[in-house]
Amino acid sequence: MRVDTLNNTAAIPLVSHRKSDDDYQAVVAQINDRWRVIVCKDGIQWILQRRTRAESPDGARWEGRSYLRSRNALISVSRDSAGEINPKAAAILEALPSMIGIGGAI
Repeated sequence: MRVDTLNNTAAIPLVSHRKSDDDYQAVVAQINDRWRVIVCKDGIQWILQRRTRAESPDGARWEGRSYLRSRNALISVSRDSAGEINPKAAAILEALPSMIGIGGAI
C-alpha cells in the first residue's frame, strides 16, 4: 500500500500503468516469487514476466520474457520458463479464454 506523504496517511491503493512495476494494473496471475503473467496495455497479448534481482542498477523490476496470444502456449511456456506453477495461478491460467484479444475477450 502506498502512503500519502503529504498527510502521512494510508492512501487508496494505487495501480501503475507501467508493466515493470509491482503494482501494474493488469496482473493476471502470480506464478511464483519470480514469475507472473500480465495483460499488455492494449489487451492483445499475455506477457510472461520475470522479476529481476534487486542488485541490478535499476533495482528489482519485472521484465517481459515471452509474449503470447493463446492460453495453451501461455501455460506451456510458463511451465518451461518458471518451473512449478502454484495451484491458484494454474487454475487462473486454465480459466483464461483460449485466445486473447479476439472479440474483446481477455
